[in-house]
Amino acid sequence: MANLNAYSLSKAERIHSRIVVDRLFSSPNSSIAIYPLRTVWMISERTTDSSVPSVSMLISVPKKRFHHAVDRNRVKRQVREAFRLNKHILNEKLHDDTRHIDIAFICIAEHLHDSRLVHKSVVKSLMRIADSL
Repeated sequence: MANLNAYSLSKAERIHSRIVVDRLFSSPNSSIAIYPLRTVWMISERTTDSSVPSVSMLISVPKKRFHHAVDRNRVKRQVREAFRLNKHILNEKLHDDTRHIDIAFICIAEHLHDSRLVHKSVVKSLMRIADSL
């Protein structure tokens, strides 16, 4: 039976620090666009603190594209769920590694999509990131 904690998404796995966000978007980091998401990631050295996860994520849904908060929240919920179910793709690669990955998912779509399309986009993004490691 699979470990139930492997499918959780803790607060530590979400990016909250303004410094990390600025560093993620300001420096030339790797980026791919798989509709309806653009994924930006940055690889850094992990601290010796064992409580820090090997993968952290951020979701951005522009108000310019989705004017209603209900729609922005739906997209964020879809991406969060797809990441939660598939983060093991990266965790297996970084199991005994000293590297840490910060990932930002940015919605580039103009309208809402089915959860299956968002799920496929997240999986393809995570597979490409894993291949680049």
